[in-house]
Amino acid sequence: MQKILTAAQMQAIDRRTIENMGIPGVILMENAGRGIFELMKAHIPGLAAKKVVVFAGKGNNGGDGFVIARHLHNLGSEVHVLLFGKRDALKNDAAVHARATQALGVPVREMDADRIDSQDHLLRHAHIFVDALFGTGLSQPASGLYQRAIDKINALEKFVVSVDLPSGIDADSGRLIGPHVKATLTGALALLKRSHRLHPAAGAMGEIHIVDIGIPRKVIEEEPGDLFVPDESDIKISLPGRPADSHKGSYGHVLVIAGARGKGGAAGLTALAALRMGCGLVTLALPAGLQKAMEFHPLEVMTHPLPETESGAIDASADETILELCAGKSAVALGPGLSTDPSTVKLLDAILPHISCPLVLDADGLNGLETQRKLLDRLKCSAVLTPHPKEMSRISGLEMAEILNNRVETARTFARSRSLVLVLKGSNSLIAFPDGRVFINPTGNPGMATGGSGDVLTGMIAGLIAQGMEPGPAAVAANYLHGLAGDDYARGNSQTTLIAGDLLRTLPETLKRILP
Repeated sequence: MQKILTAAQMQAIDRRTIENMGIPGVILMENAGRGIFELMKAHIPGLAAKKVVVFAGKGNNGGDGFVIARHLHNLGSEVHVLLFGKRDALKNDAAVHARATQALGVPVREMDADRIDSQDHLLRHAHIFVDALFGTGLSQPASGLYQRAIDKINALEKFVVSVDLPSGIDADSGRLIGPHVKATLTGALALLKRSHRLHPAAGAMGEIHIVDIGIPRKVIEEEPGDLFVPDESDIKISLPGRPADSHKGSYGHVLVIAGARGKGGAAGLTALAALRMGCGLVTLALPAGLQKAMEFHPLEVMTHPLPETESGAIDASADETILELCAGKSAVALGPGLSTDPSTVKLLDAILPHISCPLVLDADGLNGLETQRKLLDRLKCSAVLTPHPKEMSRISGLEMAEILNNRVETARTFARSRSLVLVLKGSNSLIAFPDGRVFINPTGNPGMATGGSGDVLTGMIAGLIAQGMEPGPAAVAANYLHGLAGDDYARGNSQTTLIAGDLLRTLPETLKRILP
């Protein structure tokens, strides 16, 4: 499990390392620059024969750039430093490393508005750019001389190595706040920061690697964390086992309440996904008009017909039947393909406050709350909500822009205030727990932006909850595996051709790789 930090948290870790552990900042800077240099050696064949230009700012990030330049020079690379500031303005550790680099005879040119264009010949003939302009402290768009530097870096399409973060990116929000470097390779110093994993900023990182700069593990562990990225080992140990003396009842029973005329496929995908995740039994409650079609697809799912409206949606009169079906179930998945027929929306008010087993609420189960948001306050069960940003806007009343500009805090606040688990879907979906922890899902690809993909996820979450997993960990594991199945499919085929059914067909091989 990787802990993800804010810029302020990273600064606090640096400070405690220097002040409490007695490790000088000049050593941390040396470790950072040397680590980026080693990363370059590992990823760039023939580095010694390359021509490298280091874009160095006047702060600590620029100091890291001077260390990189020194090691490149010692390797034999032709290296030039463009310093965006005055030599005599460099302070503390950055000044120490600048002097050491200059003492080797590495060319250092001070840049200003008049001089930057005179470097075009040098830049055109370079093989590699090292972006050491800004660190994690940037909070406003790059402008003036820095904007021109960023524009030149991007325009020439060289191999670009960014130190900690591509310059021009806000470290915390994941937003692109202005002109920014588009990196080929990014060395994250010590730990990942939020924008390494949050889109759209994450899309500017290129390949990301964590660089060890010598921060003691004790200092890292002491820093409280509330944002994490799970890895495959975390998922593996969280998944339920299958004892030799078990039976189908050992693995729970999911009730799927889904479907309307024209949307029966959503119901089937959800039900089959629950089974694919190892659930022992699945019952699909759906409009009576769909039952015949769903009796044989999928074969493994039991069905129960419900009264329907003239439009083919589940009628409000189905409330007592649904609550009877909920009795004894291990989990309920509600919403895929449900429709927002007025009678179905009325049904939500009649059943949601009375469901006692864990509930996964998705799609039209969420859309139906737009006019009755207080229903969430009446839930008596543990719940997982899985909105995409537009659905999140409907259930929260927040504007889309507000949600997208502050995804982590939006998800955290909503989950904590409602005492539920929230999956805010999107590129690198967020899973927010009631206790304030948020997990960033690292798997998945744009090919998964296809109808039915969310229905599969809903069934997967419900299937894991039915087997005894707590709702939060079940949501984390299901999101990870859902995305991983999409990645596995795309590797062997393409993102373009991926459809929701491919996730279900790929999932067995994906699970085979993770489970013992």
